[in-house]
Amino acid sequence: MKQIDFYTSDNMAQFWDFTKGLLQTTAPGIMLWFAVTAVGIVLTIIVKAFRQSSKEDDEDDEIEVRHY
Repeated sequence: MKQIDFYTSDNMAQFWDFTKGLLQTTAPGIMLWFAVTAVGIVLTIIVKAFRQSSKEDDEDDEIEVRHY
């Protein structure tokens, strides 16, 4: 019976060459997508924090302003 060996040095070298090529071609796009998403999330958090602190400052004023 003929035995098939997948884990030969040539096959593993070819596998790692394919893996290296795949990572080199797809990694920049994936990293850009994650970076844009992360910046969007951080900006959303910052804007919400400023809006909330602005509301709290208006509610906590000890001076009452009346407009006639």
